[in-house]
Amino acid sequence: MRTDGLPEEQFEAMWSHFFNNPLLDSYELRRGCNILHDMDMIPEPTLVAQMFYACRRLNDYPMTIRILEGVKDKIPKDKIVYQWMIQELTPVMEELGIKSPDELGLHIAPEGKGPLPY
Repeated sequence: MRTDGLPEEQFEAMWSHFFNNPLLDSYELRRGCNILHDMDMIPEPTLVAQMFYACRRLNDYPMTIRILEGVKDKIPKDKIVYQWMIQELTPVMEELGIKSPDELGLHIAPEGKGPLPY
């Protein structure tokens, strides 16, 4: 639940403007992503796409993976929501050449070991 009191459209417009700012640097990108991650909400796919485009402008591929891991972390018990998010983001991910953490094997336990602790 957001506590900022903004209507949904204004909230989306504010963050879209933030991530589309041509003066955005890596520090501000991380700061914005952290603020959104700390909110008790799952960001809309359109907002995540704006984050991806900002990462591309800054040539920060690792941050795209962190964003996807953050989204997955926020919905650990509901795989359907994460799959929906990936489905909605697939065109943008293909356009920008982004692979999901699952495609990169970041959530697969080493052979002979149990599940990863995270």
